[in-house]
This record gives sequence, structure tokens and C-alpha cells, in this order.
Amino acid sequence: MLSNWIPYKLEIVDQEVRVLWLDLEDRFIAEPFFDETILENRICAKNKGRGRLVSQSDIRSLCEWVSQVETCPVTAFIFHVSRCGSTLLSQCLVADKKYVVIPEAPLLDEILQLEEALLPEEISRERFFKAILTFLGQRRLGQEQLFIKLDSWHIHQYNLLRGWFLNTPFYFLSREPKAIIQSHEKRRGIQMIPGYLSEGANPVQVHAGHYADFSLFTADVLSNFYKGLIDVRAQRNPLDGFYDYASGMLGLLADFDAHVGTQLSASGAAVDRLNKHSKYPDQVFKERQEDAESILYEHSHTSYSQYYKLLCRSEKV
Repeated sequence: MLSNWIPYKLEIVDQEVRVLWLDLEDRFIAEPFFDETILENRICAKNKGRGRLVSQSDIRSLCEWVSQVETCPVTAFIFHVSRCGSTLLSQCLVADKKYVVIPEAPLLDEILQLEEALLPEEISRERFFKAILTFLGQRRLGQEQLFIKLDSWHIHQYNLLRGWFLNTPFYFLSREPKAIIQSHEKRRGIQMIPGYLSEGANPVQVHAGHYADFSLFTADVLSNFYKGLIDVRAQRNPLDGFYDYASGMLGLLADFDAHVGTQLSASGAAVDRLNKHSKYPDQVFKERQEDAESILYEHSHTSYSQYYKLLCRSEKV
């Protein structure tokens, strides 16, 4: 009954949380972002005359159904500061076909930000989160390893998630701020829009200057990300791995293999995907030239430099 069905969204109606579900049927999740998977599924459902149907449950039912699902545990969580190679890494994983990647699923963020009072008294946020992962990681098409690519602001949720997943590898991707800011100036992510996310999710106090200069807000957000990475690095957890864009994308797969135990660098499909655009797999990737006239926000550069020095120092040890 539950085979191929996965939860994808929360709705709150009259202070009651409803979990919305979709039937993946035999579709493999290969899109760069989970929202795209949902859209593709809806289009397919509409073409089959099922577009008006809405499948939903409450939290209690979802948690009870967990025992009926054959699933695989999370192999690794992927953290990132945005525009630093995380989408490309997740696309290399799905190119191999034996790996399942859930890339930036809004549902996971909705659970992390959900008010405690909306949860049933006997169900903790941890139990709810892990129940969702059970369904997202169910064995469907023979894949046996599950990877969760989180949103960039989930760096601030490190301590919570590490407490829930004590024995799971975490992998952190980073990049210098100027290139990230330039990328967001061309196509801005929601986390870099002042006031779009709550301060609980993205702890940067928004002020008038941010609305006058969105890139200043991006620089402030990045500065907080780098400080978060510094805090994570200071904990020296052996299950935490780190890679910076400056080391080159060609070395990314081998480094990920060494930390997580995958075999991406030996996969022809994964290596070939490395040469294509992360978000547009039919396009060959071309590195954009840096805009020499763009502003360098010193505080974000300083935070990044502090983190990068820690990273380089640990590699030499």
C-alpha cells in the first residue's frame, strides 16, 4: 500500500499539521532540486487524470506506518554555503543510479522550523524527522544508499542534527564569498533575500541597508555560514568532512569517496556528470569569469579566510 509513496509537504489547517503525499510510481529522483521532482510528478499525475487528487495523513499515522516500510539509513548529510558544488555533487551521485539523493527538500526544513506546540504530545521532532527519512529512503528501484542534501542555512542546525545522527557522516562544502555573491546577483536564492526566511532559520538581523543592497545581505548571511563552519570544525568530529571549491571540482569525488565510502571517482557516469552544468545537465560547464568591478565585502571575506586557514591547517596535520 505504501510502496513508492513519499511525503513531500506540510500543511497547517486549524492548528493541525497535515502531511501531503505523492506517488512516485517507478520514477527515479534525478532532478537537481526536490521541488522539481514534485513538479514533474504533478505533471505526470495530471496527464493521467489524477491531478485533482490530494493524499494526506496526520503525523501520528505517518509515524505508525514506518514499521511497514523497507528503507535504507542515511549514508551522509551534505551541508553547503550555496553555489559551491553541492548540486553538482548530488547530480554525480544520482548519475550512478544506485544512490538516492533528496536535494533540499522543503519538507525537511518545514519540520526543523515547525512550532513544538503543533507536534502531537507523544511524538518528538526527532522522531517525526526520522520517520520522514524512512519514507524518503525506502527501497524502491534497487538503490541501497540514501543521501540528504540540506539547505544552506541548515549549517545553523548542525548541533541538533549531529545529536540525532551520531554515527552518520556529514560533509561540508564551501567557497569564497565573492564568487558566491556574484552568482546570487545573477540568480538569487531565497536565503539571500532579506526577510524571506525567519531569523530562526537564517539568523541575520535585517535592516534598511539590506533592502538597499541585497548583496550586503548575502555577505552577512555568508559571514554567518563561515562562522558556523568554524564552530563545526572546532568540534573535530571524525565523521565531519570538509571540501572547498578552491581545491578544484576534479578532486571532489575522490575526497567524498574517502570520507563517505562511495565509489564516485570510479563511476564513468559520475565523472562524466562532473563536466556538465550542475543545474542544466545537457550543458557543458564553463567557469564564469569573475567580475573585477564587483564589491568585495571585507567582513565576509575575513570570516571565510579564518575558516579556510583552519581547513588548510587540518589537511597538513
